[in-house]
Amino acid sequence: METLLSSPIHGKSMLWRKFEFCFLFALGYFTITVLCSVFTSYLAGGGAALIPWQWMCIMVVAALNYSAICMGGVYASSTSGDLRAANQRVSLMAYPLSFLFVICLSVIGTVDLLSALIISCICALIYLWVISMFAAKIRRMKQPDFFQPITIHKTERAHQQHISLALPRSQFGIVLRLEWKMLMTLKRMLLSFGFLCFSPVAMVCLLLYFTGTLDLSYAVLLTVLMIPRVPTNLIAYSVGGEKVYKTGEALLSTPLQIRPVFLAKCMIPVLVTAVMLTLSSVLTLAGVYIAALIMPDLVSPQGYTAAQLILLFPVSLLSSIAMMFIAAILALRLRTPRQGLYVTSLLSVLFVFPVLAIIYLAPNMLMGSIIYLAVLGIGNLICLKKISDNITRPQLMSRL
Repeated sequence: METLLSSPIHGKSMLWRKFEFCFLFALGYFTITVLCSVFTSYLAGGGAALIPWQWMCIMVVAALNYSAICMGGVYASSTSGDLRAANQRVSLMAYPLSFLFVICLSVIGTVDLLSALIISCICALIYLWVISMFAAKIRRMKQPDFFQPITIHKTERAHQQHISLALPRSQFGIVLRLEWKMLMTLKRMLLSFGFLCFSPVAMVCLLLYFTGTLDLSYAVLLTVLMIPRVPTNLIAYSVGGEKVYKTGEALLSTPLQIRPVFLAKCMIPVLVTAVMLTLSSVLTLAGVYIAALIMPDLVSPQGYTAAQLILLFPVSLLSSIAMMFIAAILALRLRTPRQGLYVTSLLSVLFVFPVLAIIYLAPNMLMGSIIYLAVLGIGNLICLKKISDNITRPQLMSRL
């Protein structure tokens, strides 16, 4: 960054060009997705699901939505101390704007022209206000603002506090206490995890609104797809953070043994995942019962079946542990921890296919869930034994 800013390129000009690239890429990606959807609909014999004025409203709102997210994202990134802080700030801003975009799309596709135009205008005003606010902030920035030092003081303090802390009873407790304190500094990440808990109930309510049917299997599928990414991110930040902040060598030079360090680092993501699974399932059931009270003729109260509960809790938790092991190994072995996180995110899709097969293809959903649970449990035990037996201090030092 210093080399780039020392060139004749002006700092603000660089930010505006980055905004233009991100905006054009996002809008182009959305346009290609829409064209593929329309083409698929024509191939299926359904024709275009929407009429021209609806497509026009959608594209205008999409352009404003991506413009607001990209504008705020460029500003948040340029004023953040590191990549992790930038991701957290952009995510907190993008989630509500994207949710507003989804609501606007739903209204445009289901109501009359006048109502759709009113809602679209309201959303457009909100997006324009966000764009104007961040554009004004970027215009007020000065060239020295780009040279602010990297702000990693909280994370450094979290890693260094183990020197002055009173020793707990065990080595496991030492690392667990340190990991917990570091997690509490990631407030924006914890808030984004909280938003994920509302995804299953939002999916159920949207399907109920559009189709008039209530199926909790969709909430189970979304939970299995999204919640296991939480421990993947946490363990990648924990293990990869030792490489990024150059604290792994200091940690390994202490009398702490490898096994309690590894188990303690894994325990925090497992606990966070368990809390999120419980919270998301409770919110989904609460949404179902509220919908039943509002629309008693259309919706009848229902709960999860035994097979769905197995997929929702033990299967999701064991899938999270398996992804956590994969992310931890890849964060150490690959060149950068972020590469390990990307590869693990791609591999996480594979854990959804067995659940899809159990829900829609298995002759006995309960038996299929139990068999898959046993397979995951055995696989995790094998991974845990292999990791704890084979990883040594020299191997870890060579990867840091």
